[in-house]
Amino acid sequence: MPVLSALGGLWILFREKPRTPLTGLAALPILAFIYANVFPIYFTRTGFSIALTVAATSLPFLCWSIILQRLLREEIADRAQYSDAKAFMDALLAFVISTVIIVVAAYTPDHCSNAKCKFGEILFGPLIFVDFWFASIFGGLAASGALSALYRVFRRRITLRR
Repeated sequence: MPVLSALGGLWILFREKPRTPLTGLAALPILAFIYANVFPIYFTRTGFSIALTVAATSLPFLCWSIILQRLLREEIADRAQYSDAKAFMDALLAFVISTVIIVVAAYTPDHCSNAKCKFGEILFGPLIFVDFWFASIFGGLAASGALSALYRVFRRRITLRR
């Protein structure tokens, strides 16, 4: 499954024309697959290493989304559509979700004991890979969503000052 999602992301990234700001979403499964293969080699599974994986996924993904937004000249929602307070609350909620995902991925058991777990290992791979992949794809999505909401508020404030 992670390989198929990464291949689907590559397909969308290189074949989708015209590009939209949502094209940046295609980079998420690719980064998650790469980091899920690399990080278990260099780090043991701790809360810090999982958080590092989430940060390593969300920051390039966020930068790619911002670049696409700037290139495609996407308009910023005005205050009536998306207030600053709502954006901060959404960002806070997304950071909380990302933190919960990090904790769940860092402290799940390392062993597999029943048939459902064995089937999941067949579909997704070894448990250490799955923990890093799960945190990277879902935690990275939540964290980049939070950072994107904060970026929109920052950009709107800069635009209003001019």
